[in-house]
Amino acid sequence: MIVQIIYRKFTPEIKKLVNRLRRIRAVEDIIFSKGERNMLIVDGLVAWKEGDGDPMEGFYDIRIIKSMLEINPEVSA
Repeated sequence: MIVQIIYRKFTPEIKKLVNRLRRIRAVEDIIFSKGERNMLIVDGLVAWKEGDGDPMEGFYDIRIIKSMLEINPEVSA
């Protein structure tokens, strides 16, 4: 997974988020961009925006969505 962190100001909360993301094996790259508001984008999908709660919940939501797309359930008629 490729994670992009868009930040307005690099705060201790952003640093804590980066440290938590680096511990996850599925995260291949972390890209940093300066922007107008803090955001977390995972594989092109917005996982979290500033003021939406815990950014790790958004990350895991995207991870669940990605794994659900990989499952091919067999449908019988």
